[in-house]
Amino acid sequence: MLMGKLPMPSESVPRTHDFQSIGGNLALDFINTVGNRLGSSREYLTSVAEVTRWARLVRLIPKRRVLSITGSHLALLIVVREELYELFRPVATGSQVSPTSLERLNRRLREVSPRHQIVRGVGGFRWTWDTDISRPEYLLGPVLLDAVDLLTSGRFAKIRQCSDEACGWLFLDRSQAGKRRWCRMADCGNRYKARRYYRRKQAG
Repeated sequence: MLMGKLPMPSESVPRTHDFQSIGGNLALDFINTVGNRLGSSREYLTSVAEVTRWARLVRLIPKRRVLSITGSHLALLIVVREELYELFRPVATGSQVSPTSLERLNRRLREVSPRHQIVRGVGGFRWTWDTDISRPEYLLGPVLLDAVDLLTSGRFAKIRQCSDEACGWLFLDRSQAGKRRWCRMADCGNRYKARRYYRRKQAG
């Protein structure tokens, strides 16, 4: 009896089609605001409304606050995000970080650091950002400091890139065995298993 041809699993579009907080670090979650990065990429930061939605997800702003950044500020956020990706991708893949990437990070830090101040709060002191919610530093400041903390704390050694051939998302591997491969097993991991099953059936 002739068997029907097996349907080929989707090769190009991971199910991770929206903002997700899976990186284990704010800077990595910021980097992951591009879907299908290594394939037919999809930009998630398409408008101020979408940036607002992401900022609420990662708790940079309260649920009912609305950002009022301009289009040029949105473009700056995307530029900085790609600079951070160029910095952290070599770390995730076991390559050398380029001096250019480090210099870009230091330049960005110099731009936002004047806004980082100590204030006295209830029961003690805390860091705060002396900037208006309409300024890009309101988001970039915390993101950049988390990037620096990731590098200087030694946790950078746990950064991995999702093994899906198109995904490209970065995350901290906190698994006990240190062998996490997927941004989410329910998404890219299941797609890999489906492809492997399909290819085995075809070979058989």
